[in-house]
Amino acid sequence: MSDVVLFFPKSEGKDTILLPASVLMVAAPLVKVDYKVKIIDQRVDRDWKEVLLKELKNKPIVFGVSVLTGKQILNGLKVSKLVKENSDTFVVWGGVHPSLLPKQTLENDYIDCVVIGEGEETLLELTEALKTKSPLGNIKGLGYKKDGKIIFNPQRDFIDLDKLPEMPYYLIDVEKYVAKKSYATGRPARNLAFYTSRGCPHRCGFCYNKEFNKRRWRGKSAEEVVGKMKKLIKDYRINAFEIEDDEFFTNIERVRKICELIIRENLNIDIFASCRVNYVADNINDKYLKLLYRAGFRTLAFGVESGSEKILDLMHKDITINQVFETIRKLKKAGINSKYYFMAGFPTETISDLYKTTDLIQEMKQIASLRIPAWRVFTPYPGTDLYELAVKQGWQAPKSLEEWANYDFNTIRMPWVRGREKRVIKNVAFLIRYLEMGKTTGRGLFFKLVKIFGKTVDWRWKKHLFSFVPEKYFIKSILKIKKLFF
Repeated sequence: MSDVVLFFPKSEGKDTILLPASVLMVAAPLVKVDYKVKIIDQRVDRDWKEVLLKELKNKPIVFGVSVLTGKQILNGLKVSKLVKENSDTFVVWGGVHPSLLPKQTLENDYIDCVVIGEGEETLLELTEALKTKSPLGNIKGLGYKKDGKIIFNPQRDFIDLDKLPEMPYYLIDVEKYVAKKSYATGRPARNLAFYTSRGCPHRCGFCYNKEFNKRRWRGKSAEEVVGKMKKLIKDYRINAFEIEDDEFFTNIERVRKICELIIRENLNIDIFASCRVNYVADNINDKYLKLLYRAGFRTLAFGVESGSEKILDLMHKDITINQVFETIRKLKKAGINSKYYFMAGFPTETISDLYKTTDLIQEMKQIASLRIPAWRVFTPYPGTDLYELAVKQGWQAPKSLEEWANYDFNTIRMPWVRGREKRVIKNVAFLIRYLEMGKTTGRGLFFKLVKIFGKTVDWRWKKHLFSFVPEKYFIKSILKIKKLFF
């Protein structure tokens, strides 16, 4: 019998299954005071419906759902409807999307309340209030319904991360979330997602952080970070960490201390983490990079987003193209791999801006062997600067929770992206993995086909011929055959 059931909905099209950190984090204060908590992860629990219906028979106090914008919303609504049809359990939603759009979320009949912002203390206080039948008006960070009206309590202050209880990993089967290769090197390893900080002080116009975290960054102490690493190494034989912070390097001295402690403890691990090109170009020297390498940092990831200075200024990225090149050169010298993310579909973005991005990508890949995934599609999150600009450019914001399920980083739904621009974005997203493949060597029929295709990609890239790419369908067929038989 569980007092609280926490549900993590699945998203469509994601190969990587990270820890359900959002529900693990809010479970920690609950189990510390002896509430019984059940975590159901729709991504990995095939019998989730049977498990949930069994839990509902025992009348839990709270059913909580953690939701991001996109397909998680539809799956969260389906399960919330299931809960309401089979019990009187109080349904609470939390996460980024309900926090950004709490009123619209509460307008749905299947949702009783929302947690706005960080949920650890709010959910604990909510559970205790419901258990004792106390009023909800004194719980900060809560939105709820009363007598047909939607009520919002005052905001809650940010949490001291060092004072949070240990994440209750025993509530899940950790093995289901352990990747069998290092995200930092690609070699066989036991890789696990890891979190050391929250928030970001920067002002990127497309990012949820400005509204959700108010541009506040908070990090756990170096001692706390390395202590948690050691425990995961001991308990689950982890030897590679994928740091999932919004911005790990905000406090460079904290990172230095983390590195020194890792080296002192001889942890012998691989680490993947995010950074900013202006940090590396302007604030991190070769000596610091050597320290990072000794500590196990083998790949750093950066959001460059665009090769157009106009678009970079529009989104308040606060980086320069020169800093991108300086970062590549520095990391290459240090022997640290790098990964670069790009976006497309911004308001006012033109074909010329898109070509500036593809030109930058090709020039980057000619300097060093880089990882550049398919570029993501701009999504106008509420509370961001570009949300308002998107509305002015003719985009109509979704009027219901269900409509937001159609928006994610892989879907083009902006009214200004059409025709040729839309074809270019889609084709570049497919072709980018083959750029510069024509210059590599290898064996096997499949590799030879990819090598030939890579040469055509390089040619197309130089000529900006992205509107019509019929040969991609041949490669897609080869990939399907490879997946089916090999």
